[in-house]
Amino acid sequence: MKDDTLGSAMWSVVREDHPDVLMLRFLRARKWDVEKAYRMAIAALKWRMQENVEEIIWYGDIYNDASLMWKGVSYAHGKDKLGQPIIWSGSCLHHQKDQSYPQLKRYLIWMMETLRQLLTPPIERVCLIMDLTDHSNANMDWPFVKTFLKFLEAYYPECLGICIVYNGPWWFSGVWKLISPLLDPVVASKVQFAQKPEGLLKFIDEKQLLQSRGGKNAYKFSYAKPDPEENKLMFDAEGRATASKKLDDLQAQFIQATIDWTDAKEAGDDDKFAEALSRRMELSDQVKAAAQEKDKYTRARHFYTRTGILSDSVVDWSKLQCP
Repeated sequence: MKDDTLGSAMWSVVREDHPDVLMLRFLRARKWDVEKAYRMAIAALKWRMQENVEEIIWYGDIYNDASLMWKGVSYAHGKDKLGQPIIWSGSCLHHQKDQSYPQLKRYLIWMMETLRQLLTPPIERVCLIMDLTDHSNANMDWPFVKTFLKFLEAYYPECLGICIVYNGPWWFSGVWKLISPLLDPVVASKVQFAQKPEGLLKFIDEKQLLQSRGGKNAYKFSYAKPDPEENKLMFDAEGRATASKKLDDLQAQFIQATIDWTDAKEAGDDDKFAEALSRRMELSDQVKAAAQEKDKYTRARHFYTRTGILSDSVVDWSKLQCP
């Protein structure tokens, strides 16, 4: 992309992902139709600009509605049998009247962006537990449901590995009939139902499953408050400028290596193709490392960094794993 504005905006979406991962998500979502995937990616980019996603990342969870953070309406803890982070979402904790829709949408965007940091290669998706234990009509929030489904389908494609609807009330089958037509067929195919712990244990090891849901993990969510000094690096303008320049230079090199790679492929030059491919792979790792370094200056610390679960791009659930 020769347009500097569009190009820089697209790189801002990639952030610390592998440079190829983002477009692969859109390509898979559109069944490898390049034109449709491109239009989908541009629409997602436009949405991110409209919603000020970079600003949400900058300020982090301190601007989220306090009731959402303290109650632990949704949080990540542990991993399933495929190594995917588990997102626990207890519907009984959610009440539409407790926060405004803009606040709920902000929280959801922050959560989705934060979860991206918890995906360590080769893992690219999450395991979502929609826990309907003690769910009642008072917990149903249709605007939120529609927003969440739209996010999954249009703006964060191919991020869901599996969604397990757990312990739904007897009448939920009727609700599912209303919801399912709204789902993208690919998303709908990932939904499973479980009424008892045995159903969860098909997907999650006993040591990873919470005790409250029939497992052996005694962890209970407790929000970690921000430290007044935790974001000092974000005010280091010189350090941020240095990190930004290094990343910009590496991104330019990566783009050139990609051009060399495709040109060699079209020319049928196997030696240049192999050389460019090797260089491109090397640069992709360097771009990711540089993006992670810049991230320290452009993203507020959050629950998962405060608790030590996420440190220097390493995810260690044992930091909060109760015996």
